[in-house]
Order: sequence, then C-alpha cells, then structure tokens
Amino acid sequence: MQLLVSHTSPYARKCRVLVRELGLESKVEEIDAHPFEDSEILLRANPLGRVPCLIRDGKGYPESTLIGEMLHEEAEYPWRYDWEDQRIEALASGLLDLAVGRRVEMVRDEAIYSDYWIGRREAGISRTLDVLEAEANRGLELDTMGALTIAVAVSYLDFRYPESDWRNGHPKLTGLHDAWAARPSFAQTKPPADA
Repeated sequence: MQLLVSHTSPYARKCRVLVRELGLESKVEEIDAHPFEDSEILLRANPLGRVPCLIRDGKGYPESTLIGEMLHEEAEYPWRYDWEDQRIEALASGLLDLAVGRRVEMVRDEAIYSDYWIGRREAGISRTLDVLEAEANRGLELDTMGALTIAVAVSYLDFRYPESDWRNGHPKLTGLHDAWAARPSFAQTKPPADA
C-alpha cells in the first residue's frame, strides 16, 4: 500500500501516526504528494486532489477517517472503535476542518480577508474545544481514533494558530495532547518548523 501525504497536512499526519502506532510501516509506503503541485500520482489516485490518499490494489481511498478504518482492518482492529469513539472523532475532525479553513483564510491576500469567516471559524473552534474538554471528563482512552484526532487537531492549532491559547481552560485536552506528544509516532510526524 502507498499513502500519499503532505508533511504539513494534519489529516495526513493522523494517518502517518496511525501507521506507526499499528506497526504497519513495512506494509505502507509514504509518498510525499503536496496537493498544490497536482502531482500525477495524486490526481490519478484521488481526483479531489487532496491528501491523504491510500492506494491499495490500484485504487485510491481518500479521507483520513476512511483510511483509518482501512489501516485498522489491516492491523486486525487493535483499538477500541465504537459509535462513541466515532462521534468524538467526527467532532475532532470538524475541529480540524475549522482550523484548516481559518488557515486558508489567513494566507489569502489581505485585501480579500473575510473577518466574518475568520470569526465564525474561531468561534467554532472555541465551542468545539469546550465540548471536547467536557467529553474528556468521561475518560478518553489514548488508543482510540477520537483521542488521536483530538491530539492532531490541537497540535495543528499550535502549528498554525498559536495565538489561540487553546490550553487555557482545557486541562484535560492539554493532558491528552501531552501524552500523545510523548509518543515516538507523534514526534516522527511533526510538521517541519519552517513550513
């Protein structure tokens, strides 16, 4: 299998961490395929032109949640994966969507910034962090897709939106992030500082 990635994409990072956590490094070859370069391998595998994309048996499988399920199947489902975890993963994926959307807005030409959309995304980020913090009271196991996606999302906030101060008022999410940050899989997939 081949995993098409960009080293700055949080969605790709989620899959890259999972490959390492599930011990699939010998089965999954990572290929750098920055989406803005429209590489032939990426566009052939994923007409959406987005990463990550897993190529298996000649077919491209897009989207980190689908790829996560496929990697779990390959590893014979070692992590808990139930409806509640999928709900948390969906919320954390939405947090990622908001953070990436904010980033895209912020790198546009200043003359076409939309304060409305920036503010809307920032408000959604804040609400979602509060909900995930409250959910953490019920105990998030580290080895779940929900916990991994939260850790990737808040790490992306550090990377692209450090002024968000997301740790303030979110001690459980901070602890979850710190526990993941201590893992080799997380350190090995950290985005380049100069990107």
